Amino acid sequence: MENNKKEKAINQILLGLALQFIPLITLGLSKKYLNSLFPISGILISFLILGFVLVGYGFFIKGCRLYIKSKGYSSNWGWLGLLSLVGLSILLLIPSKRNRVSLQDETLVNKPFEKINIPELLLSWIIALPVLLFSILGIFCLLNNLNFSNLIKNQTILNLLNIIIYIFGGLIFLTTSRKEGLDFNKIMGYKNYINFKLIIIIFAIQFAFQRGFNTVTLYKLSFILPKYVESYINEKPVTNILEMILWSFSVMLLAPLIEEFFFRGIILPKWSIKWGVKAGILTSSFLFAIFHFRFDIIPLFITGIILSILYFKTRCLITSILFHFFHNTTVTILNIIDYFSTSEIERSAFVSIKDYQASIQPLLSQRVFLIAISLPFLIYFIYKNFPKNDAIIPYYANDAKASETN
Repeated sequence: MENNKKEKAINQILLGLALQFIPLITLGLSKKYLNSLFPISGILISFLILGFVLVGYGFFIKGCRLYIKSKGYSSNWGWLGLLSLVGLSILLLIPSKRNRVSLQDETLVNKPFEKINIPELLLSWIIALPVLLFSILGIFCLLNNLNFSNLIKNQTILNLLNIIIYIFGGLIFLTTSRKEGLDFNKIMGYKNYINFKLIIIIFAIQFAFQRGFNTVTLYKLSFILPKYVESYINEKPVTNILEMILWSFSVMLLAPLIEEFFFRGIILPKWSIKWGVKAGILTSSFLFAIFHFRFDIIPLFITGIILSILYFKTRCLITSILFHFFHNTTVTILNIIDYFSTSEIERSAFVSIKDYQASIQPLLSQRVFLIAISLPFLIYFIYKNFPKNDAIIPYYANDAKASETN
């Protein structure tokens, strides 16, 4: 019963957020990247957006009240939702009361994945933690008379915040999974064989495809969304050695560990149980792709499928973590080489969209060749190794193996 209430509450919250922010974000992106397709001063559009926001706010508050009640507290605490994302962040991070075990909890003892609420975990990770951290940073700036906007533009600060979000997100996933009865060792499957040769070969093919596809895609986008591409190519992940260390730590170590535990260790089995293995792989891989919120959604989606296949094939999450690690480490090394091979003036120079297009044009044939030679191998690997819809979930396969051993 508690899980049903919480699920209903989270759905209300998500609906409220969608009604509030999707029209605003769509309008903002349209104005910024699509040459103001909609006149922001139009009375009809303004009233329409206001209506969506008000209706969404109502759903949001109702969802917050239901949510905190499902945790065992008075629904009056749900009025914190009036503070919008700040209030939601507080509600998400308040631990649940466990005064009694419901009949439903007893029936789900051997089905721990069914008790995991994926939207709740996502909201806690991508909204609650960032909002609370930025709120604390804002209060700190206010008390010390510092400029908040300048501080959050500091890449060192952003890298530190990203590390904190990853670490606390990982702790949330770990504590939630243990609380709901999941065995960490059965998720990891660390006793299973790790095929390093397979990891390296598939990684090399996947990286070649991604390298080529991203270059061609970004080049094509430079003619359609020039402002977005110009902004993207001028984003520098590091501007000094300290930033490089912090960024590398986050990208090479934290991202593979936390993302694989969440997307492959928790989401993939839960959705595979709920909708079947094929749908579980496709939906979890799609979520993995859009989670990164970048233009390279297709290579990320394919990468998610490969990581899922490796997990099912080896029943060892360390295999997926190593693949992810090799990918991110390669990207990090390339960025470090680029950093040390260019002067400070070159690193800080603004690259216009025309300069970018001129520099990429000679490389296009090379990158198309990379796609041509790597894509058939990727298709073959996915086709030959894609699990059947009734394949055993790695967690339960490891559980059965542990029972046999004992």
